[in-house]
Amino acid sequence: MANLIGNKGEKEFSKIGFTTRMVSMGHQACGALELWNYPVWLRDVVPQNVDATDRADHVDLASLEVYRDRERSVPRYNAFRRSLFLIPISKWDNLTNNKEVIDTLREVYGDDVEELDLLVGMLAEKKIKGFAICETAFVIFLIMASRRLEADRFFTGDFNEKVYTRKGFEWVNTCESLKDVLDRHYPGMTNRWMNSTSVFTVWDAPPDPHNHIPIYLRLPH
Repeated sequence: MANLIGNKGEKEFSKIGFTTRMVSMGHQACGALELWNYPVWLRDVVPQNVDATDRADHVDLASLEVYRDRERSVPRYNAFRRSLFLIPISKWDNLTNNKEVIDTLREVYGDDVEELDLLVGMLAEKKIKGFAICETAFVIFLIMASRRLEADRFFTGDFNEKVYTRKGFEWVNTCESLKDVLDRHYPGMTNRWMNSTSVFTVWDAPPDPHNHIPIYLRLPH
């Protein structure tokens, strides 16, 4: 993975090819959105500077995400919950039943739940049953998903044959899933490599006709 970022990443991707990349992604389960599950290689990244300088400071992206939130005055977990009209926590047990997580949070933040960082809190928060994300993240997902559709001109004012062309407009209106898109551009790929009924599940999993939950809401551990 480290070879796929920075200045050499584009060349490496070209060598691998789209089909191999897509099949590799399809056959590997995404990491669960929870504490202590951050990719290790992303915690020791060497930035690729566009000016090609020799400086190579190693970056811990997990720490950097928390630092940037604090730097930009992103509300802490409880303050963020209040802004969404959600009930804030009053003790660590309100957040999770995991004793190891509670002990660690108490070690870092003491008993002051108001100091809990937003990202840490959302990863520690109990997940909604059947989903891979917590209540706080789910509220944001609903807001963002609808807003993106409403704000995208290609779904509203420019959703017509003039912009898409007649053939493109036909594709959009007849396409039922991402699998149809892949089949159109890379015929045979999903027939050969995909056993599941949805592109958004693990491709080599047994077909499940009842699995209609997108992968960004239902991620395997």
